[in-house]
Amino acid sequence: MSVVRIGVLSDTRLFSEGVSRIVSADASLHLTQFDDEASLVAAPSAGRPQVVLIDSRMDGALAACQRLASSLDVRIIMAAVPDDGPMAADALIAGARGVLFRGARGLEVVQAIALVRQGKIWAPRHVVVAAMRKCTPEAAAGQRVANWQRLSGREREVLRHAAAGFANKELAHRLAISEATVKVHLTHIFQKVGCRTRAELAAAYHGAAPLEVTRAAASDGRQKPVRQKAT
Repeated sequence: MSVVRIGVLSDTRLFSEGVSRIVSADASLHLTQFDDEASLVAAPSAGRPQVVLIDSRMDGALAACQRLASSLDVRIIMAAVPDDGPMAADALIAGARGVLFRGARGLEVVQAIALVRQGKIWAPRHVVVAAMRKCTPEAAAGQRVANWQRLSGREREVLRHAAAGFANKELAHRLAISEATVKVHLTHIFQKVGCRTRAELAAAYHGAAPLEVTRAAASDGRQKPVRQKAT
């Protein structure tokens, strides 16, 4: 059985212990706790988490999310997010692939980890829409659509896979190119399209492409999460 390495980034012991109890009940998940961002970044690549849960109440949580999403091959879930306010949408813009609200049940946490690991997004549709609107205001959206035309054929392939949530290593394998080449293509895409992060790029790309909404409701009846179709 393949084990998914989970990391928890929080300065609150109670949060870390709560996640630990949930994760330890699933044999397919292995948890490592980190006291700060630096210790996570310094972890050996072979043992580095594949999915990281960040406590949204931690100082600088959004900034940490953006730095980790842009520099490491990890999928991020922002946890303990307030039910109202901009935090949920801002987390997706910063690079998170999932949002767990305060009071989320253990089953939700496990489901979110599984979907995010697969390259999908775990968040209510209204949160995804809010993030897309922030990233692509009407005036900028038209310009970005025009900018798609500036991309080469290979850049369009890289864009399509990156917007579907594939990490650089997975993307390189699918396109039979090196990870270094993937990074070069992404740099050119960011420059041509005018985006700063992968999350912003995905939001801009999917602004013209419908998102697949899962029919499976979360266990406590919360709004259904949105799943990106990884094509």
